[in-house]
Amino acid sequence: MSPGTAKAVLENSTLRWSSPTLFNDPFDVPREISFGITPENIMHALSLRMIELIESPPNDTSNLNPGVRLIIETVKNGVPEELKKELIEGIKDVENEHQPRNDSLDELHAMWRAFIPDFRILCLAESPAHSAMWSHYAEQYSGSVLEFRCVDELDSAWFAAKPVRYPKSKPEVYTAAGWAKILTMPNEKAIRAIVDIATFTKSQDWSYEKEWRITSFKRPNDIGHFTDYKFHSDELVAVYLGPMVPTSDREILIKLSENYQKVVVRDVLIGLDREFLFKKQG
Repeated sequence: MSPGTAKAVLENSTLRWSSPTLFNDPFDVPREISFGITPENIMHALSLRMIELIESPPNDTSNLNPGVRLIIETVKNGVPEELKKELIEGIKDVENEHQPRNDSLDELHAMWRAFIPDFRILCLAESPAHSAMWSHYAEQYSGSVLEFRCVDELDSAWFAAKPVRYPKSKPEVYTAAGWAKILTMPNEKAIRAIVDIATFTKSQDWSYEKEWRITSFKRPNDIGHFTDYKFHSDELVAVYLGPMVPTSDREILIKLSENYQKVVVRDVLIGLDREFLFKKQG
């Protein structure tokens, strides 16, 4: 973080959890879901998905919603081949005759747009030794890194952190086939899958960050697209001062760190081997 942000964090013992609307990656946590996918696309993909399930029923059907699960379990228990063919033809007829409406998709879009500003994410890095992270987020090495630890007795929020994934292919919410799969899940699992994909997957361009995230929601009286949540002083374990930190900021950050009994302050040095060196103060 920048020197100014680090001062605010250490003064107030708070970390800022932000809405995705404030993120620097425009593709991070999509502002729209099922963007560019029509109801007709989804209807066709759903038809193909149902036919696939009937022709090759999975051993485990627990990830299917009750209606679909009943059909697939019935097929698994054995039905005449002729009846199976009729069932598949019936699915094709429904697709051809049914005229999907935009209403449901429009409602889903509206719900997602309302959800994004109220969503809160805290972004963390695995290590203080990422040079690109220092450059992008700590004002060209002039800021600092704060290191936190999980404390059982405090039920630290960091216990809930999950690593961000950087898949080579597009996540399911970007394709009609993916939506067909999601729509055959139980409702609770489908919602969880959508939020998980949107929140914990990013483009491979960002894989160098090795990011972890924790999610929450705005509090009733919050104003703006962020929430400052308190952390316990025992959770802060180290403050790393960047190699380019101005002397005035350095002195202030060291002084503020003294309010945290268990914190170690480390200078970050740039070594000849092109790796960071961490030198403990005092």
